[in-house]
Amino acid sequence: MQPDQTMVVIYDRYFIFTLFSILFLLIFSIFQFPSDVSAADDFFGIFPEDYYDPEDYGEKSTTVHEQLAVNNTIDQDNLITTVDKSRNVTSTLPEDSKDINFIAAGDWNCNKETQRTISKMTNLEPELVLGLGDYTFQNVSPRCWFDISKPIDKILKIAIGNHDLDYHSSYSHLLEHYNLSLPYYSFNFHNIHFIAVSSEHPFEPGSKQYKFIKNDLEKSLHDSSILWRIVFLHTPMYTSASFDEKKSEDLKKVFHHLFEKFGVDLVLSGHTQYYQRSLSLSYNSDNPVYPIVTDHNNNNGFTSNDGIVFITAGTAGDELHKIAHYLPYYVIQDRKFGFLNFDLINNGHTLVGKFYDTDDVATLDKFVISKDTTGNKMYSEENNEQNNNNNNNNYYYTSHEEREKSDNPIF
Repeated sequence: MQPDQTMVVIYDRYFIFTLFSILFLLIFSIFQFPSDVSAADDFFGIFPEDYYDPEDYGEKSTTVHEQLAVNNTIDQDNLITTVDKSRNVTSTLPEDSKDINFIAAGDWNCNKETQRTISKMTNLEPELVLGLGDYTFQNVSPRCWFDISKPIDKILKIAIGNHDLDYHSSYSHLLEHYNLSLPYYSFNFHNIHFIAVSSEHPFEPGSKQYKFIKNDLEKSLHDSSILWRIVFLHTPMYTSASFDEKKSEDLKKVFHHLFEKFGVDLVLSGHTQYYQRSLSLSYNSDNPVYPIVTDHNNNNGFTSNDGIVFITAGTAGDELHKIAHYLPYYVIQDRKFGFLNFDLINNGHTLVGKFYDTDDVATLDKFVISKDTTGNKMYSEENNEQNNNNNNNNYYYTSHEEREKSDNPIF
């Protein structure tokens, strides 16, 4: 072959190679898949079967705790918190205002029961929904949760649960989606001041979270538009469950007295996956396991007691737990799927709490807390079931040890 012919062949091959390269890049750019965390789709419209699991590709999923141990990427104790103001309403209810309502529940998972719960919630047209933790339940991605919770997405405020930290990427996507810089924050809703506490991050005295909560509550006392203070978190401070007892003990020792001092009225939590509501309780510094019941009758008129009602509603969709034992300071403990609904009525001076069972129309529990102009409280009990667990033969236990020593047949 002559040199000129050789050069022609080389040029021809180079031209063909270049042409195919351009065509390949063009086809790839047209058909490449969008990122599953893009702002355009905002995580929506993706279903469980589309999950990306790094282990399917020989990669190791990283938990939050592993990530913290490796590179300390999230040092909550060295970050400065901010108040969430995305739906901040500071004024009290006007005299001619309509009643409003908000809803709370935790331990959602992402299944048919979750869908039923959200559907029944939306029927009540709430203006605010409080998430009490556990939306992802060990899923690498929160995409299923974002999809199933579309009907309440714009009105949802979340507390972080332990399963939301199973994977670092899932936790990060939750914070990003709900516009949170940190997992603890506060906001005002009409004449209610809400504080979201993270039971899954450092909360001991001296921590950044503790300092924020203390300063935030103290500041709320100087806001004349605030009548109610409500805390929501994942792990309960008082519980009859046999797991996470140490964390519950630590939470009550750190926060119960502080919450009383700064006028907290309600503490809402999940994690224990059944419903339970306490009487108004004060902290017992001599023996924290045995709180002081401030109002046994619940209907003695307005009083100046600083007690707090503790409610657990880990009932939004995840598998229900068995009740380990019953406690004398709980008005009701029951294994039902459902959610709490609060109506703010009487020009913002009365909270009517109801627990709706998703299996039927009946209200499983109802109670009323009213406040006068000085902040004194009055409780009234309208529980549909027999109070104090009479349907369970009055078998009460104040510790797991007492329950284990007994032969009483409690499910």
